[in-house]
Amino acid sequence: MYPETKPIIFKCPKEFDEIEVYPIHDLHVGNECFDVKRYMRLKQHILSARNRYVVWVGDLLEDALCGSRSDPLKQTMPPIDQQEFVTEQFRALKDRTIAIVDGNHEARSIRQGMYPLYNAAAIAQISERYRSAYAVVDIAVGTGADGHESRQQRYIGFCCHKAKDLKSFGASDFLEGFDFALFGHDHDPREHARSHMVYDRMKRTVSFKSIETINCGAFLTYGGYGAAAGYRPQSDKLYKLVLHGGRDPHIETVGFYI
Repeated sequence: MYPETKPIIFKCPKEFDEIEVYPIHDLHVGNECFDVKRYMRLKQHILSARNRYVVWVGDLLEDALCGSRSDPLKQTMPPIDQQEFVTEQFRALKDRTIAIVDGNHEARSIRQGMYPLYNAAAIAQISERYRSAYAVVDIAVGTGADGHESRQQRYIGFCCHKAKDLKSFGASDFLEGFDFALFGHDHDPREHARSHMVYDRMKRTVSFKSIETINCGAFLTYGGYGAAAGYRPQSDKLYKLVLHGGRDPHIETVGFYI
């Protein structure tokens, strides 16, 4: 199992001038409200084009255990079957998966010495793309800005399930050298681009660097504990990042419904 400080190096085929990155998190497989049809539509959409990739950002399992806040008796399948379902998703998207990160629901098992997402990744033979607390991804796309085939445009991302996005301070504010941050947990899809002021000691110049910050939302229908607690129904909106290589390197944040 690799430490979080070891970046995940992911090189895309150079013939792709751009790639699409889909953050997927908060599936809550096993929850009575898991919207499996909506997830399957997204999965088929990703598989329908070769330049579409996935970052899994936690809470893929409901993982309701005795003593946890979730009710084990309301699960539609036991945790071991939830892990098997996720294993099959990792297998199907093996070549499209950039990174896998645990969420607080998987942490319930981790506290008991079990790592369900690591096990699923190992069975799917992509365990090198698993990190527990957070993942740093280094993604190479297309060719360099000068068009040279031996150099690819690189984008650096930070992926953490419970990364905070507060009004005055967020997780992206302690990142240096990153292009984007992906998080989930609160089931509230949104984008909130941040910017850093950067001082170049050698050139003695000030510049500004943007960090795309995205929560792509959850895959739950309205009901269960959320409805019982009077929570607001969540939006079905999802997000993806489009990473451009070549002579015009830039990032697009795109919201969509599926």
